[in-house]
Amino acid sequence: MPKPRKTSQKLALSPQRIRSAQKKLGYEFKEKALVAQAFCHASTHNDGFQTNERLEFLGDAVLNMLVSWFLHEGLRTADEGTLSKRRAQMTAGTNLSLIARKLKLGELLRTGKGQDMEPTDKMEGDLLEACIGAIFLDGGLEAAQEFVLREVASAPMPDGESKGFHDPKSRLQHLALSKHLGLPEYRLLDVVGPGHALEFTMEVYVDGKRVGQGKGTSKKIAAQFAATKALEDLGPSEDDDGTSKEAESNAKKETNGSPA
Repeated sequence: MPKPRKTSQKLALSPQRIRSAQKKLGYEFKEKALVAQAFCHASTHNDGFQTNERLEFLGDAVLNMLVSWFLHEGLRTADEGTLSKRRAQMTAGTNLSLIARKLKLGELLRTGKGQDMEPTDKMEGDLLEACIGAIFLDGGLEAAQEFVLREVASAPMPDGESKGFHDPKSRLQHLALSKHLGLPEYRLLDVVGPGHALEFTMEVYVDGKRVGQGKGTSKKIAAQFAATKALEDLGPSEDDDGTSKEAESNAKKETNGSPA
Protein backbone atom coordinates (compact mmCIF):
# COMPACT_ATOMS: atom_id res chain seq x y z
CA MET A 1 0.00 0.00 0.00
CA PRO A 2 1.43 3.41 -0.94
CA LYS A 3 2.25 5.69 1.96
CA PRO A 4 0.10 8.82 2.35
CA ARG A 5 1.58 11.84 0.64
CA LYS A 6 2.88 14.39 3.07
CA THR A 7 1.88 17.94 2.50
CA SER A 8 3.14 21.31 3.66
CA GLN A 9 -0.37 22.73 3.23
CA LYS A 10 -1.76 24.45 6.32
CA LEU A 11 -3.90 22.01 8.30
CA ALA A 12 -7.62 22.74 8.38
CA LEU A 13 -7.84 21.80 12.05
CA SER A 14 -5.87 23.23 14.95
CA PRO A 15 -3.62 20.86 16.94
CA GLN A 16 -6.18 20.90 19.76
CA ARG A 17 -9.04 19.92 17.40
CA ILE A 18 -6.87 17.21 15.85
CA ARG A 19 -6.21 15.76 19.31
CA SER A 20 -9.94 15.87 20.03
CA ALA A 21 -10.73 14.15 16.72
CA GLN A 22 -8.23 11.39 17.43
CA LYS A 23 -9.70 10.86 20.89
CA LYS A 24 -13.23 10.60 19.50
CA LEU A 25 -12.09 8.12 16.84
CA GLY A 26 -9.93 6.10 19.22
CA TYR A 27 -7.07 6.24 16.75
CA GLU A 28 -3.87 8.32 16.66
CA PHE A 29 -2.80 9.36 13.17
CA LYS A 30 0.79 9.29 12.04
CA GLU A 31 -0.11 11.71 9.23
CA LYS A 32 -2.14 14.51 10.83
CA ALA A 33 -3.08 15.96 7.44
CA LEU A 34 -5.34 12.97 6.85
CA VAL A 35 -7.47 13.47 9.94
CA ALA A 36 -7.66 17.21 9.21
CA GLN A 37 -8.83 16.50 5.67
CA ALA A 38 -11.43 14.00 6.88
CA PHE A 39 -13.15 16.79 8.83
CA CYS A 40 -13.25 19.26 5.90
CA HIS A 41 -16.70 19.55 4.36
CA ALA A 42 -16.99 20.14 0.61
CA SER A 43 -17.78 23.79 1.30
CA THR A 44 -14.17 24.39 2.44
CA HIS A 45 -12.90 23.94 -1.12
CA ASN A 46 -13.07 27.69 -1.80
CA ASP A 47 -11.00 28.27 1.34
CA GLY A 48 -8.10 26.36 -0.23
CA PHE A 49 -8.43 23.14 1.78
CA GLN A 50 -8.59 19.55 0.54
CA THR A 51 -12.12 18.36 1.23
CA ASN A 52 -13.14 14.97 2.59
CA GLU A 53 -14.98 13.84 -0.55
CA ARG A 54 -12.19 11.58 -1.84
CA LEU A 55 -11.70 10.07 1.61
CA GLU A 56 -15.46 9.49 1.81
CA PHE A 57 -15.33 7.60 -1.52
CA LEU A 58 -12.52 5.38 -0.23
CA GLY A 59 -14.06 4.91 3.20
CA ASP A 60 -17.35 3.77 1.68
CA ALA A 61 -15.56 0.96 -0.18
CA VAL A 62 -13.50 -0.09 2.85
CA LEU A 63 -16.59 -0.07 5.09
CA ASN A 64 -18.62 -2.23 2.71
CA MET A 65 -15.80 -4.77 2.39
CA LEU A 66 -15.27 -5.06 6.16
CA VAL A 67 -18.99 -5.28 6.96
CA SER A 68 -19.37 -7.92 4.25
CA TRP A 69 -16.60 -9.96 5.87
CA PHE A 70 -18.13 -9.52 9.33
CA LEU A 71 -21.54 -10.73 8.15
CA HIS A 72 -20.08 -13.59 6.10
CA GLU A 73 -18.33 -14.90 9.21
CA GLY A 74 -21.13 -14.10 11.64
CA LEU A 75 -24.19 -15.35 9.75
CA ARG A 76 -22.93 -18.73 8.56
CA THR A 77 -26.31 -20.02 7.31
CA ALA A 78 -27.57 -16.80 5.69
CA ASP A 79 -28.01 -16.66 1.91
CA GLU A 80 -26.72 -13.88 -0.34
CA GLY A 81 -29.97 -11.95 -0.23
CA THR A 82 -30.03 -11.90 3.56
CA LEU A 83 -26.39 -10.87 3.76
CA SER A 84 -26.95 -8.06 1.27
CA LYS A 85 -29.94 -6.79 3.23
CA ARG A 86 -28.01 -6.81 6.50
CA ARG A 87 -25.08 -5.00 4.91
CA ALA A 88 -27.40 -2.36 3.45
CA GLN A 89 -28.91 -1.82 6.91
CA MET A 90 -25.55 -1.53 8.66
CA THR A 91 -24.01 0.81 6.08
CA ALA A 92 -27.09 2.96 5.50
CA GLY A 93 -26.57 6.67 5.89
CA THR A 94 -29.07 6.84 8.76
CA ASN A 95 -27.12 4.21 10.70
CA LEU A 96 -23.76 5.87 10.00
CA SER A 97 -25.05 9.27 11.05
CA LEU A 98 -26.23 7.80 14.37
CA ILE A 99 -22.75 6.37 14.98
CA ALA A 100 -21.10 9.68 14.04
CA ARG A 101 -23.46 11.49 16.40
CA LYS A 102 -22.68 9.06 19.21
CA LEU A 103 -18.97 9.79 18.71
CA LYS A 104 -19.76 13.53 18.48
CA LEU A 105 -17.76 13.87 15.27
CA GLY A 106 -19.98 16.64 13.88
CA GLU A 107 -18.73 19.01 16.57
CA LEU A 108 -15.38 19.16 14.75
CA LEU A 109 -16.61 19.27 11.14
CA ARG A 110 -15.20 22.33 9.39
CA THR A 111 -17.39 24.12 6.84
CA GLY A 112 -16.55 26.98 4.50
CA LYS A 113 -16.17 30.57 5.68
CA GLY A 114 -19.52 32.26 6.11
CA GLN A 115 -21.38 28.95 5.83
CA ASP A 116 -21.88 28.18 9.55
CA MET A 117 -23.77 25.02 8.64
CA GLU A 118 -25.14 22.67 11.27
CA PRO A 119 -24.16 19.09 10.31
CA THR A 120 -27.04 17.24 8.69
CA ASP A 121 -27.52 13.47 8.94
CA LYS A 122 -25.94 13.06 5.50
CA MET A 123 -22.97 15.25 6.38
CA GLU A 124 -22.33 13.23 9.54
CA GLY A 125 -22.64 9.89 7.71
CA ASP A 126 -20.27 11.11 5.01
CA LEU A 127 -17.87 12.32 7.72
CA LEU A 128 -17.78 8.86 9.31
CA GLU A 129 -16.93 7.29 5.95
CA ALA A 130 -14.21 9.88 5.38
CA CYS A 131 -12.72 9.04 8.78
CA ILE A 132 -12.69 5.34 7.85
CA GLY A 133 -10.91 6.20 4.61
CA ALA A 134 -8.36 8.31 6.48
CA ILE A 135 -7.70 5.57 9.04
CA PHE A 136 -7.24 3.06 6.21
CA LEU A 137 -4.67 5.26 4.46
CA ASP A 138 -2.82 6.02 7.68
CA GLY A 139 -2.83 2.62 9.40
CA GLY A 140 -3.80 0.11 6.73
CA LEU A 141 -6.57 -2.47 6.64
CA GLU A 142 -5.92 -3.71 10.19
CA ALA A 143 -6.49 -0.25 11.70
CA ALA A 144 -9.63 0.29 9.61
CA GLN A 145 -10.90 -3.16 10.57
CA GLU A 146 -10.43 -2.45 14.27
CA PHE A 147 -12.40 0.79 13.99
CA VAL A 148 -15.23 -0.69 11.89
CA LEU A 149 -15.63 -3.73 14.15
CA ARG A 150 -15.62 -1.55 17.26
CA GLU A 151 -17.86 1.30 16.13
CA VAL A 152 -20.01 -0.03 13.26
CA ALA A 153 -20.31 -3.81 13.50
CA SER A 154 -21.01 -3.78 17.25
CA ALA A 155 -23.40 -0.81 17.21
CA PRO A 156 -27.13 -1.42 17.85
CA MET A 157 -29.31 -1.15 14.77
CA PRO A 158 -31.60 1.91 14.42
CA ASP A 159 -35.00 1.54 16.16
CA GLY A 160 -33.71 -1.50 18.03
CA GLU A 161 -33.83 -3.73 14.95
CA SER A 162 -31.81 -6.91 15.40
CA LYS A 163 -28.87 -7.69 13.12
CA GLY A 164 -30.06 -11.29 13.03
CA PHE A 165 -27.34 -12.84 15.18
CA HIS A 166 -29.52 -15.49 16.80
CA ASP A 167 -27.43 -18.66 16.91
CA PRO A 168 -24.97 -18.87 19.84
CA LYS A 169 -21.78 -18.55 17.74
CA SER A 170 -23.04 -15.46 15.93
CA ARG A 171 -24.32 -13.87 19.14
CA LEU A 172 -21.00 -14.56 20.88
CA GLN A 173 -19.12 -12.90 18.01
CA HIS A 174 -21.30 -9.81 18.27
CA LEU A 175 -21.03 -9.72 22.07
CA ALA A 176 -17.23 -10.07 22.01
CA LEU A 177 -16.92 -7.23 19.49
CA SER A 178 -19.31 -5.01 21.44
CA LYS A 179 -17.08 -5.47 24.50
CA HIS A 180 -13.97 -4.72 22.36
CA LEU A 181 -12.56 -8.22 23.00
CA GLY A 182 -11.85 -9.25 19.41
CA LEU A 183 -13.19 -12.27 17.53
CA PRO A 184 -13.82 -15.58 19.35
CA GLU A 185 -11.41 -18.42 18.54
CA TYR A 186 -12.61 -22.04 18.47
CA ARG A 187 -10.26 -24.95 19.14
CA LEU A 188 -10.85 -28.69 18.86
CA LEU A 189 -9.96 -30.23 22.23
CA ASP A 190 -10.83 -33.90 21.78
CA VAL A 191 -12.55 -36.52 19.60
CA VAL A 192 -13.67 -39.82 21.12
CA GLY A 193 -15.80 -42.81 20.18
CA PRO A 194 -16.11 -45.15 17.19
CA GLY A 195 -16.16 -43.79 13.66
CA HIS A 196 -19.94 -44.01 13.36
CA ALA A 197 -20.56 -42.26 16.70
CA LEU A 198 -17.85 -39.68 17.26
CA GLU A 199 -18.12 -37.09 20.02
CA PHE A 200 -16.30 -33.80 19.54
CA THR A 201 -15.22 -31.43 22.29
CA MET A 202 -14.66 -27.80 21.32
CA GLU A 203 -13.35 -24.88 23.35
CA VAL A 204 -13.88 -21.20 22.62
CA TYR A 205 -11.46 -18.43 23.60
CA VAL A 206 -12.20 -14.72 23.82
CA ASP A 207 -9.41 -12.22 24.37
CA GLY A 208 -7.02 -15.15 24.88
CA LYS A 209 -9.10 -16.67 27.71
CA ARG A 210 -11.11 -19.88 27.57
CA VAL A 211 -14.74 -18.91 28.11
CA GLY A 212 -16.66 -22.02 27.11
CA GLN A 213 -16.54 -25.71 26.27
CA GLY A 214 -19.08 -27.93 24.53
CA LYS A 215 -19.60 -31.45 23.22
CA GLY A 216 -21.53 -32.68 20.20
CA THR A 217 -21.75 -35.16 17.38
CA SER A 218 -19.96 -32.68 15.08
CA LYS A 219 -17.50 -29.85 15.50
CA LYS A 220 -20.22 -27.40 14.47
CA ILE A 221 -22.64 -28.55 17.17
CA ALA A 222 -19.91 -28.72 19.82
CA ALA A 223 -18.87 -25.17 18.95
CA GLN A 224 -22.46 -23.97 19.32
CA PHE A 225 -22.66 -25.48 22.81
CA ALA A 226 -19.29 -23.94 23.69
CA ALA A 227 -20.59 -20.57 22.54
CA THR A 228 -23.77 -21.03 24.60
CA LYS A 229 -21.67 -21.64 27.70
CA ALA A 230 -19.53 -18.59 26.92
CA LEU A 231 -22.63 -16.40 26.58
CA GLU A 232 -23.79 -17.50 30.02
CA ASP A 233 -20.46 -16.42 31.51
CA LEU A 234 -19.97 -13.19 29.57
CA GLY A 235 -23.52 -11.88 29.90
CA PRO A 236 -26.15 -10.69 27.38
CA SER A 237 -25.31 -8.49 24.43
CA GLU A 238 -27.12 -5.30 23.47
CA ASP A 239 -28.90 -7.20 20.70
CA ASP A 240 -30.00 -10.09 22.94
CA ASP A 241 -33.73 -10.43 22.28
CA GLY A 242 -34.31 -13.56 24.31
CA THR A 243 -33.38 -16.01 21.55
CA SER A 244 -30.60 -17.80 23.43
CA LYS A 245 -32.84 -20.57 24.74
CA GLU A 246 -34.37 -21.03 21.30
CA ALA A 247 -30.89 -21.16 19.73
CA GLU A 248 -29.71 -23.71 22.29
CA SER A 249 -32.81 -25.82 21.60
CA ASN A 250 -32.07 -25.71 17.87
CA ALA A 251 -28.49 -26.81 18.51
CA LYS A 252 -29.76 -29.77 20.50
CA LYS A 253 -32.11 -30.73 17.67
CA GLU A 254 -29.16 -30.73 15.27
CA THR A 255 -27.48 -33.50 17.28
CA ASN A 256 -29.70 -35.92 15.39
CA GLY A 257 -28.38 -34.60 12.09
CA SER A 258 -25.22 -35.48 10.18
CA PRO A 259 -21.78 -34.31 11.38
CA ALA A 260 -20.49 -31.05 9.91
